[in-house]
Amino acid sequence: MKIPILLYHSISNDNSSMSLNINFFENQMRYLKNNGFETVDFNEIDTRLKSKKQIIITFDDGYKDILTNALPILKKYNFKATSFFVTNLIGQNNSWDVKKKSYIKKEIMNPSDILQWISSGMHIGSHSHNHVDLTKISEEKLLYELEFSKKFLEDKFDNKNNIFCYPYGKVNENVHYHTKKFYSKAVTTNRSRYSLKRHNTHLIPRIDMGKNFSSFKLYLKLETIYEDIKYKKNELYL
Repeated sequence: MKIPILLYHSISNDNSSMSLNINFFENQMRYLKNNGFETVDFNEIDTRLKSKKQIIITFDDGYKDILTNALPILKKYNFKATSFFVTNLIGQNNSWDVKKKSYIKKEIMNPSDILQWISSGMHIGSHSHNHVDLTKISEEKLLYELEFSKKFLEDKFDNKNNIFCYPYGKVNENVHYHTKKFYSKAVTTNRSRYSLKRHNTHLIPRIDMGKNFSSFKLYLKLETIYEDIKYKKNELYL
């Protein structure tokens, strides 16, 4: 069984390179609903994958516009989603993007916002503590980024956190090895549908959603070409 795991960042009309227009996002959710899709979470994919009409929706970075713009739409269509948080920047902004030419300062959810997200039936996961490239730091710092962010989310929000999202999608053999010590699953930015039989549980691929409706429908149908290409790159860690 294969499942599309959709990757979003910001849902906003601010023209940021990381943002998807609010109307486009609603069009995509309406398309899913009208075509019989249902959402599952990462804790269910080992047991509940019984249909090709199941998906997972994810948001990286925990931007506040996910709460204000995406959550009402998700609730409207009875969909669930997971947001990955950079724990040291909760309640602050996307300072890791400041050197980008297209940089737009974006607010990140504060603790109260995150509690509202969780109380609405949504899920959370770790996106590290400082949003650094984990492949370029010492082993001591790597372990801190992995362990502290997990403990912070569990202690602060009384929420068991078993899912990790690699910052910038960067992962090598060492990062992969240590991530398995703390998390049951981890997601990448490799584009493919997730296959229980084929993919490593700590190298889960996702589909980064485009900004136009036609490409969205196309991405949902992708199976062979991206899996064949990306899977070969992941064989090192199996």
